Amino acid sequence: MAEEKWHYNVVSLLSGTERTFSSVAISSLDGRKFGLFLSDIHHDRIVTDDLIKVYNQLSSEGRDFEIVFVSCDSCEETFNMYFSDMPWLAVPFADSDTRERLHDHFGSFTEYYPALLVIYDAAIGMVVNEEGLRAVAKYGVNGYPFTVKRYYELEAAAKKEQSLRSLLVSPSRDYLISNDGSKVAVSDLEGKIVAFYFWFNIPDKDGGPDKLTRVLAEIYRKLKEAGESFEVVLVPLDDNKSSYEQGLASMPWLAIPFEDEGCERLIRYFELWPFHLPTVLVIGADGKIMLENYNRLIDDYGVLAWEAFPFSEEQLDLLPEKARAAQTLESLLVAGDLDYVIGKEGLKVPVKELVGKTILLFFAMNGSIRCQKFLPMLIEAYHKIKRMDSAFEVIYVPMGGMNTDPGAFEFFLRMPWLAVPVGDERIGSLENTLEVGYVNTMVVIGPTGQTITNNAATSLERYGADAYPFSGERIKEVEMAQTLESLLVAGDLDYVIGKEGLKVPVKELVGKTILLFFSARGSGTCRGFLPHLIEEYHKIKRMDSAFEVVNISMDKDQDSFEEFFSGMPWRAAAR
Repeated sequence: MAEEKWHYNVVSLLSGTERTFSSVAISSLDGRKFGLFLSDIHHDRIVTDDLIKVYNQLSSEGRDFEIVFVSCDSCEETFNMYFSDMPWLAVPFADSDTRERLHDHFGSFTEYYPALLVIYDAAIGMVVNEEGLRAVAKYGVNGYPFTVKRYYELEAAAKKEQSLRSLLVSPSRDYLISNDGSKVAVSDLEGKIVAFYFWFNIPDKDGGPDKLTRVLAEIYRKLKEAGESFEVVLVPLDDNKSSYEQGLASMPWLAIPFEDEGCERLIRYFELWPFHLPTVLVIGADGKIMLENYNRLIDDYGVLAWEAFPFSEEQLDLLPEKARAAQTLESLLVAGDLDYVIGKEGLKVPVKELVGKTILLFFAMNGSIRCQKFLPMLIEAYHKIKRMDSAFEVIYVPMGGMNTDPGAFEFFLRMPWLAVPVGDERIGSLENTLEVGYVNTMVVIGPTGQTITNNAATSLERYGADAYPFSGERIKEVEMAQTLESLLVAGDLDYVIGKEGLKVPVKELVGKTILLFFSARGSGTCRGFLPHLIEEYHKIKRMDSAFEVVNISMDKDQDSFEEFFSGMPWRAAAR
């Protein structure tokens, strides 16, 4: 943090003129501890309510602390609505100069909050914490005076004393509940590894449990059957009791009771703000955090994530290798009742009918120009490969934002192969498991279900259907079989051209060293490079007459090609 932000007279920032806050003079802040609350009406109301509770309690105890609201609202009406519930002071909305000066000085919001509480101690003339909201949310009144020093003192003490009991027991409760409503003492979990499942009840489209819940339940079952000391504790985030009860009824593990204060306390303690939820956090037998994002492993590996137990570094490092060894076409493409891909006119093709075939997964997006341009090439290669091997299939996987793109299905109608349905939950799983980060990615799955390559697009561009089945060995074979004639001869076009229409048979160039110059007149790089290449060409020719350059024009029109080629002393591929 820049030094000028820490050593600064914040009161002077508030004082552009001699004015007051609702008849409270700015000078009344001299020598006091106070916080600048930079926020707007759209900010998370829970945090604002927490701050109000803390402020009121500190005021009732006579502690030295004030808050000044610095509005980020866009209009005075929303400012008045938001400020009406606040028991503290505010910079008047009309004083836009002061508000902008404070916003500019203290910068953008932090990673954790779309708002700031800047804590200032006027007695020493220093900002003592720019993340005061973090301290308030996590430790409440106990965080006072909300300095960085106090925050880290509390952090160190909490980590030192952290245990399953300190996390799960509250003054009013020392038990959890099972799905039949019976109580289970927290002490029964001692010595176990426990996954805290921070959960919203968001049923799938058929009204059943969501995917994370289903997979975690299968992992739980496997670990229990293996006799492992493992438990899951549900931390419910729903505010609807029937939704909570409905969700818990389908789960085999324990839960914190509905609307228990411990749920919110755990969210604050682990700093799991809305964009982190839902999540699965693993706590070791010693009460310390072992794994912060087990849900990510579940996303990446599905049920196989159970093999990460007991979550040691060694086991976590082995998981990718185990996943590759265990991979099958069905493990990739089957998720519960979703055990099929689709064809045209509503046809459903069971995944089991594709087992034993070579499958190319085409990850594409309708809105991608690259995918649109690549499609004809892939269709041509598809038909050629199918004639060579009927046990080959392509499956289109519509990516990312295409789930709501009305053009996605129309894009599929142009394809002669199968597809994963648009919006299907398996799409994200495939992207995670196969580490697909870009559109127009083509992953080839062999007959055994193992990945042959995740870069078939490059092989297809270079070698077309000859690249099949896209293995490293096959690509080497194709490259070894490459000849000058295979590159430059296409049917009757078995020559390159010189000046004045001269045709030079390609066979006359065989045995020479050939430099292929891919160029376009419209490219500034090509135009700038040409004089240098011409100079080097003549030097090399004097050393070795068996050297030649062949221009491969990428110009779209004949005139551009002829104009650029006229300045070159070598041959060009026929157009």
